[in-house]
Amino acid sequence: MVETFTIRIYNSQTKKDIEESYKRCKDYYPSKNAFLMDCMVRGVFNVERDIFGIKNVKDIDELYAEIMKTTENLNSLIKLSERNAKENLAHLTVNQKLLSNNFNMLIGLSENKPKKIDTIESGFFDNLPARYKIILNDMLEVLKKGK
Repeated sequence: MVETFTIRIYNSQTKKDIEESYKRCKDYYPSKNAFLMDCMVRGVFNVERDIFGIKNVKDIDELYAEIMKTTENLNSLIKLSERNAKENLAHLTVNQKLLSNNFNMLIGLSENKPKKIDTIESGFFDNLPARYKIILNDMLEVLKKGK
């Protein structure tokens, strides 16, 4: 089954580049459509290579360049992941304090002991209840053993 696609090129420089490239290569292609199809196929290969790392390496220098590029990409990913992990840790810490505060205040309210705003704001109720500390520590131990 043959499908047809319409591609709109809004960038005049891109259109000009395609036209100039076709003029230089038209002796190699039976039609402009064949040229554009080859460009798309080669473009898909380049997209797959850039996104998924699929590439046919021809010599050792090219292999080395690809390894260096991959290493740079991995280092960037590690830095980004580290920053994200630190941000997530900060958010989780604040959320844990907020939830502990709410829990402890609810316990206090159930005992009919009014809480003063100064006591709340000082962080008096921010500590994680003892049984939740045990659960947290147990979960952290399981994660450490999973390495």
